[in-house]
Amino acid sequence: MSLKFLPLKDLFYSIFPTVGTYGGYIQGIAPTLFPNIWIAVGIGLLASVILAIVFYKENVKAYKKSLAEILATGYFMNFTGRFGKLLKTKTPIHFSFPDDKIRTFTANQITVEVGMPTSLKSLTEYAEMVENKYEIVYVREATYSEPFWLRAQLEDNKLIIHEFPRTLFSLSRYLKDDFIDQKLAEKNSKKIYAFFQNKIDQLRIEYSSEISNDKLKFITV
Repeated sequence: MSLKFLPLKDLFYSIFPTVGTYGGYIQGIAPTLFPNIWIAVGIGLLASVILAIVFYKENVKAYKKSLAEILATGYFMNFTGRFGKLLKTKTPIHFSFPDDKIRTFTANQITVEVGMPTSLKSLTEYAEMVENKYEIVYVREATYSEPFWLRAQLEDNKLIIHEFPRTLFSLSRYLKDDFIDQKLAEKNSKKIYAFFQNKIDQLRIEYSSEISNDKLKFITV
């Protein structure tokens, strides 16, 4: 148990029942409820331990949620918001393909599928599928000096972009205890990815006037 998830404020409130029952016994209040001081202090101590566990678990949950939401915001701004704004404009978008050819598409010729994983297993499997099946193309965006890359496929003169939140792979570096083995990682990732998904949904609503939601298809994988 890391003390960083049990700050001084919560630690104080968690020991209050022990201090309260002891003080109450000394002042003659508790004897009417408890037969002796040891039972009074024992009950207070038990209540303190329960409170400490509750505070600890809530703080850990808040930390994981905050971390997932930070990653979701970063992902949304760096890809979803950025490319979604491009799709919102009527300006043709230029792409550089592996054969060194530059191909140009308008927004109505482009579809983006964003795979949203529900667990580490689904993230890994979807990532492998996308990386093995689709080519890297570079978006030549006039507002940036360097193009950014995506994985996509050409289909009937249309461009289908396949994307997923690679940033979720970084969670294991921050939450090592939750990803200590495959079974535990699969279980814990489901809860954390749900926080990520909820934040993405919130941002899509918040920025709905700025991005092309009809071109960005978020699919559960």
